Amino acid sequence: MKRTIFLILSLMLVLALIGCGGEKADDAPAETDNNMLANSAQMPVADASYLEYDNSQVTCRFRKEEETWKWVDNEEFPLDAAYIEEILAALEVLNSTLTAVEPAVDPADCGLDEPDRYMTVTVGEETTTLRFGDQKASGEWYMSVDGSSDVYLAEDDFVRLMDRRIYDMAVLPTLPELTDDNLTVITVRSSENNKYARLTKTDEGWISENRLAPEKAEAVETALAEFSFDSCFNFDPSPDAAPLCGLDVPSVVITAAYINTVGTETTMTLSLGTLRQDGFYYVTLNDDTTVYLVSQDKVAPLLALL
Repeated sequence: MKRTIFLILSLMLVLALIGCGGEKADDAPAETDNNMLANSAQMPVADASYLEYDNSQVTCRFRKEEETWKWVDNEEFPLDAAYIEEILAALEVLNSTLTAVEPAVDPADCGLDEPDRYMTVTVGEETTTLRFGDQKASGEWYMSVDGSSDVYLAEDDFVRLMDRRIYDMAVLPTLPELTDDNLTVITVRSSENNKYARLTKTDEGWISENRLAPEKAEAVETALAEFSFDSCFNFDPSPDAAPLCGLDVPSVVITAAYINTVGTETTMTLSLGTLRQDGFYYVTLNDDTTVYLVSQDKVAPLLALL
């Protein structure tokens, strides 16, 4: 009798354990890649708060604070957030078309065992890292996603978005509108040969060395009206940057005096440093130490005054 009771109790215990196992399996979440891309329906890439990429030469890190993207290494940097939004939009497209390579590829056979490039994005509390290996003859790049054993392909256009240096993303300064209506005096001074030129606006027109100089003034006015920097070279530079760029003693200083929008006279000063072999001058604006690049063609009409 005792043996019978024991067998019944043992059978009931086995059934109970089977029942618990089935209930646990029902509650377990479906197995997914532990990354943001696998959960993009809940967390769109557009809601990212952090982006980092490394192209094997430079590493760029960005953080979003109060709806504003900032460069992590220097939050004062004038970052054009349109570049970040472009990368996120491309990542959204990549996410929507993400398909594992078939037949499966060994990561070691396509450069993913030691990838040279990566991109990390954080959305909410989830962080995803994409790693890029070899480039195929067709232009696509082999790609892996941390948390997944699959190998994917990424378009070359997407991977090339990581080729940008931080200075390629700088918002260049907005220069004053300089026209015949508001310009008053233009001076150009060279430290290399001690030459100096001055154009003064009068009721009769532009005067140089007490003589009317309409032929010089027209080219100068056009150059100033269309002037813009080509790119940012160095933001918040160290004290060593000025002599390296020839800006400790500028080769040429160009000053344009004009009447601003409130009716007072102010000046814009361009200090030119060394002319590089690629045809660009190192330039600073007014008292700002940021170094920009400008093509010699843009300043040639002004230098022609000397």
